[in-house]
Amino acid sequence: MTSAAQARHSAHSVRHTGTMFLSRTKPDVGAAANGDFQLLLLLFDRIGPHAVEPWRVTWAGPDANRFWDEHKAQLVPGAALTVSLERARIHTLRSQPPQCEIHARVIEADLAPARHADQQAANG
Repeated sequence: MTSAAQARHSAHSVRHTGTMFLSRTKPDVGAAANGDFQLLLLLFDRIGPHAVEPWRVTWAGPDANRFWDEHKAQLVPGAALTVSLERARIHTLRSQPPQCEIHARVIEADLAPARHADQQAANG
């Protein structure tokens, strides 16, 4: 897909924006198929007091690399991130009982203000 086609596709994709929390799974750093820097994060969306939804998100390119270089020490379990995501798809894991997680691509991300982290700790 050309970059112009990708831009048209991205402009019409459903986007998901909000605050999510980093899981206990450490961020995975590697290279995308095209050789770009790639960051893989397992995030949780707290959808209720006793319910969380897992999101496995991929971020590739120079913005991801810059974010990693600036914030890797702060990417600890429970860290709050403000994210914009696209191309969300349900993925069913091979487990008993079957579990699902949502896979998506990061458009942009940043550390959330400290108040989100404080709320996360209080909701534990």
